[in-house]
Amino acid sequence: MNLFLDQGKLHPTPPFDFNKTLNFLKIFTPAKNEQFISGQMLTKAISINGQAFIFRIKSTGTIDRPELEYVLLSDNTISEDTKYAALDRATFFLSLYDNLQSFYERAAHDQYFNPVIRKLYGYHQVKFLTPFENACWAILTQRMSVVMAWKMKQALIREYGISINTRKSTMRTFPEPAQLSFEKRHYLTKLLGHPQKAEYLHAVAQAFTDVDETFLRHAPYEKVLEWLENVKGIGGWSSRFILIRGLGRMERVPATDKRLLVAATRFYGQSLANNITELANQYGDSQGYWAHYLRVVA
Repeated sequence: MNLFLDQGKLHPTPPFDFNKTLNFLKIFTPAKNEQFISGQMLTKAISINGQAFIFRIKSTGTIDRPELEYVLLSDNTISEDTKYAALDRATFFLSLYDNLQSFYERAAHDQYFNPVIRKLYGYHQVKFLTPFENACWAILTQRMSVVMAWKMKQALIREYGISINTRKSTMRTFPEPAQLSFEKRHYLTKLLGHPQKAEYLHAVAQAFTDVDETFLRHAPYEKVLEWLENVKGIGGWSSRFILIRGLGRMERVPATDKRLLVAATRFYGQSLANNITELANQYGDSQGYWAHYLRVVA
C-alpha cells in the first residue's frame, strides 16, 4: 500500500538526549509493545480525529544542539491541519519543548539530587501519548495488577484502535475518546470482563470527548484538577497522576505518592524524605520534574 508522507525536522529545547527518551520507553510498562525502537529510531502509531498516522523520529543532532528528523505516514491525505495536530501530539508526548534550565539550576544546589541529574541529564519527560490514555490507564490499574491492566488495555487497542499498515508491519492506535464514548457500555463490559471499569472508562471517554485539551494543558492548575476530580472514576490520586504524566503539569507533586516516598528515601534518607512537600517546594514549578526524575532512577 502506498502511504501519504510528510517529513521534516524538529528542534527540541536543549539539553535534550534522545537516547534517554528511548531508554525510558523500553521500560515503560503501560506502553509495552506499542512502539518500535530500532537503533536510534522510534516508530509509533497515533490517531488524530479518526485518521491514523505512523510517526517516525530519529536524532541527527547532539544533546546541546538537538535536532530530530521526522516522517509522518498515513493512508489518507495529510492536510496542513492534520499535520500540525499530529506533530503537536508527537512533540507533546515527548515533551520536546520543555525548558529544563530552571530545574537544573535549582538542582545544582541540591547535593542529594545531583546523582540523579548526572544520570538523566537531557531527559525530557515521556508522557502517555494522550491525557485520555493516561486516564484510562489510571482506571485500569485501580485495584488491579499492572499485568492485568496491560492486558485490558491491549484488548481496547485491538477492538477500537485504528490499524495502519506498512510493508513491514501493522500498527494500531490507542482509541480516541469518541471511539469509546459512542460505544454501548455493555460491550465494554463484555470486552473487559469488569462492569465497574467499563462504566468508568465510558464516563471518562464522554468527559474527554467534550473537553478542549487546550484547557487541560493551560488552564489554572486548580481548575483542571477540579475538572478531573469531577469525572466519574477519577479520584484525587489519579487526577494528579494525569496532570503530571498526561499533561506535563509540573506545578505540584502528590505528597502521598508511596513510590515517590521510596524514591526520595533512597537519595535523601528517611528523615528528609518524610517531608516530601518541603523537598518538592524547593523546585518551584519544576517539582513535577524533580519527582519524575526520582521515580525513573529509583
